[in-house]
Amino acid sequence: MWRNARRSFAQAATGLLMLTAALSAIADNTLRTPGRSTVQLVDNWRFTFADGSNEWSAPSFDDSAWEPVALPHTWNNFDGQDGGNNFRRGNGWYRTHFTLPATLADQRVLVEFDAASKVADVFINGKAVGSHTGAFARFRFDITDVVNSRSDNVLAVRVNNSRSQIVPISGDFTQFGGIYRKARLLLTSPVHIATLDYASPGIYLTTRKVNANAAVVEARVKFASESKKNFQGTMRVRVSDAMGKTVATAEHAVQLTPGKSGELMLPLEIAHPHVWNGAADPYQYRATVELLSGKRVLDAVEQPLGLRTFSINPDTGFILNNQHLALHGVNRHQDRPDHGWAISEEDHRQDVAIMQEMGVNAIRLAHYQHDQYFYDLCDANGMAVWAELAFVNEAPTTPEARENAKQQLHELIRQNYNHPAIFFWSLGNETTGKNNDAAAEKATSLLRELAAVVRAEDATRPSVYASHHNLTDPRNLIPDAIAFNKYFGWYNGKYADLDDFLDKFHSANPTTPIGMSEYGAGGSLYQHEDNPPVRNHQSKGAWHPEEWQTAFHEDQWLRIQARPWIWGSFVWNMFDFAADNRTEGDLFGRNDKGLVTYDRQTRKDAFYWYQANWTGKPMVHIVSKRFWERGQSKIDVKVYSNGDEVELKLNGVTLGKNRSDDHRFIWPAVELRAGPNRVEAYAYRSGKIIAADWGGFTFRADGDPRPNKFVVDLDVAAASQH
Repeated sequence: MWRNARRSFAQAATGLLMLTAALSAIADNTLRTPGRSTVQLVDNWRFTFADGSNEWSAPSFDDSAWEPVALPHTWNNFDGQDGGNNFRRGNGWYRTHFTLPATLADQRVLVEFDAASKVADVFINGKAVGSHTGAFARFRFDITDVVNSRSDNVLAVRVNNSRSQIVPISGDFTQFGGIYRKARLLLTSPVHIATLDYASPGIYLTTRKVNANAAVVEARVKFASESKKNFQGTMRVRVSDAMGKTVATAEHAVQLTPGKSGELMLPLEIAHPHVWNGAADPYQYRATVELLSGKRVLDAVEQPLGLRTFSINPDTGFILNNQHLALHGVNRHQDRPDHGWAISEEDHRQDVAIMQEMGVNAIRLAHYQHDQYFYDLCDANGMAVWAELAFVNEAPTTPEARENAKQQLHELIRQNYNHPAIFFWSLGNETTGKNNDAAAEKATSLLRELAAVVRAEDATRPSVYASHHNLTDPRNLIPDAIAFNKYFGWYNGKYADLDDFLDKFHSANPTTPIGMSEYGAGGSLYQHEDNPPVRNHQSKGAWHPEEWQTAFHEDQWLRIQARPWIWGSFVWNMFDFAADNRTEGDLFGRNDKGLVTYDRQTRKDAFYWYQANWTGKPMVHIVSKRFWERGQSKIDVKVYSNGDEVELKLNGVTLGKNRSDDHRFIWPAVELRAGPNRVEAYAYRSGKIIAADWGGFTFRADGDPRPNKFVVDLDVAAASQH
């Protein structure tokens, strides 16, 4: 098992990158592959936030007074980010019209949604065709029997984001409502690769062996027939390399009677494989699965394929392709200011680019299934992904809701099975209860059931869990690998408590792989303080000086780095995000622990701390430049850099070069003159300048004792608005 950390294995990739530009280039908004096609349902929707009734789904219903919208869409894009914990929950109704393109007489028609939060009831021409519960997974319904093949159709969707027993029941993030990802029609042959297998691709690519000579891959393919006739044909799998050259093929005969389904296992061998090697070399093959009748292709699905082995060793950490790899990770929520969860592909690409700039090579996608497009980006850019189920805080109490939690895990795994970037299936985050009380027992029993789901669905990847529990909580030992959410020196305790906690757990559980799933601190761009003391009681208060966040990350990263047996660490959080329940820092409704601001425009100082530690590209950054107004004439100047040495200049005069063992270069007691001062930093390697940075500090000679007069006044004004 995983706790012995001796078994290495590989996984394959899914998700062909399908960029918006490619879709918009098709005049009829239809994407076709042999045997199947999709019709995008993005524009020309009408929306209203109201309870309504099923009569609102009828073709004759007049929706002209409703708001015109396009997908993706949420009704909480403003009220979900402004504080007060009072964002709208309830029913929102969507309606659109479509006409099918010319199709074969017996073609199947499905409607597909990439996500809708939280419960979606779908109607075609006034008839209910299905309901989906769960805010984050793709879902499909076969609408062939109710759709008009040659005339107008009305698609209506009632979406509800009310509080319920469906996970996540609660959480420290805004649960936006709406059809916040894309939707489309899917048209297939009556005999086809499975479409209703938890809305998965119907194909599962498993790498059984990889070495320099060969890779052995199994392609498990599910298929189904809605034809009225018996079917005899062929299933063919073809693997091509990045240049399009075929490198492996397999075929198998297929026989199906009407209304039946089947499954095949097709083995493939790839000679002299090129491995998927993370950010260093995220090489992907492409697997094309075709269902043929004679020589005619009835259906085809294309999936990326990544070949790699990995393991987790409780003593040496994460091993990729037989080499140790330090996982330098961050957490990511999917929302944006004024858009909530209804974000664009460009937003996804920007997030990955900013992470790469900082040196990130691993991402925990908290606290739910993210957009397929983002997993595709992780495949293409070599990011190691922790994929997480939306089991946060309370465990469901009803049998139906507990089954739905397992359904959401089935969806997460089957829809994302082929992504080479995914290495971990997470069972959940910080479930409630302690000391074996009733809440803890409910959470523990559900976690055990979820761990069994992972073992049954995918024996090649470990289950993980993000724990905030004490050292002896039994939930820590349920998954194959554990990781901890610890904020010593922010919410409680002192910085050094992290050493004690990790070392004690490692000593008591030497065969359990240990990671850090969360650690972080809030940071305001507008609040500053010299050498801020650790004030645990103010972590949920209004004063979050940026220097406190910086000090926290400096200390905690060095403690994590000193423990090579930690299999991965994930900063909380990469970006500020909406938490409408929060009333802290300089803005209500915001979790400000991001290393980058909510709008992605400003990198905080702690961002550059990690960039200095995690990248080799030349960089230098003067810390606390936003603390431009100083009340003391003597200040310590700190610089981050990955250079060999750094030179500091003050008002054009050099203060000398410093060296550092930990990427922090410090000049103590630098004397400022009254008024403006210019500070310049130059990073050197092998005696040559490789990077430069500059900033300005103004020394106030009026003796004002406040840390930052401008910011204090701003905070009072901001607070008065809430």
